Amino acid sequence: MKKSRITLVVLIIFLITGIGYMNGYRFNALSAAKANSFVPKDSILIDEVDYSWGRFYIFDSPEKPVTAITLQSYRFLWSSRMSVYHYHRDDRIITIGGGTLNNPKEKATVISIIVDDPDVSYLEVGPESNRVKRGVNLGKPMTFAWDVAVQLNFLYPKAFNKNGELLYEYRYPKTNYIRQEDLRWYSVKESSLS
Repeated sequence: MKKSRITLVVLIIFLITGIGYMNGYRFNALSAAKANSFVPKDSILIDEVDYSWGRFYIFDSPEKPVTAITLQSYRFLWSSRMSVYHYHRDDRIITIGGGTLNNPKEKATVISIIVDDPDVSYLEVGPESNRVKRGVNLGKPMTFAWDVAVQLNFLYPKAFNKNGELLYEYRYPKTNYIRQEDLRWYSVKESSLS
C-alpha cells in the first residue's frame, strides 16, 4: 500500500512537470525564451536585459531578429508568452531587437541597435525626460533599457557624427501611409518623402 502511494505521488509529479514543460514553463529564463514558439530554433542570443520580474532576450537568426520577454512564475518557474520581431534590413544602422512591456506590475522598454556606418560616432535614445547618449562600437549591439513603457518610435533614436551633426533618425517615413515594417533608420540626407 505504501509503495503504491509513493508511485502515485511520483507519477503525479511527473505529470505536472510534463504538462508545465509542454506549456512552456522552464526552470530558467533563457530556456523559457528559447521555448517561445516565435523564436526560431537556429536563433543566436545577441543580448539580454535583466529586470527583477523577468528578462528581455534579443535573438538573431537568418529568418528574423526576435526579442522574447520572459516572466518569472511561481517563484522558480519561467515562461515566455511575448515576443517582438523586427525586419531584416541591409541598412547601415539596424534595430536588431527591442520591445515594450506595460503590465500593471511590470513596465519596461528595451531597444538594441547595431551600427555599421563608420561616420556615426554616437547615438542618443530615449524619451525627452530620460535621453541616453552612448558612443558607438561598430558592428556590436548597443542595448538601451528603461523601467517605463514607451513605444519604440517615441524613443526618438538619433545617430550623430563626431561633430554632433545628425545623420540618421529612427522613425516612420513622412508619408500618409505607414506600415510597421517602415519603422527603420532613415538618413537625414534622403529626400523629405522618406
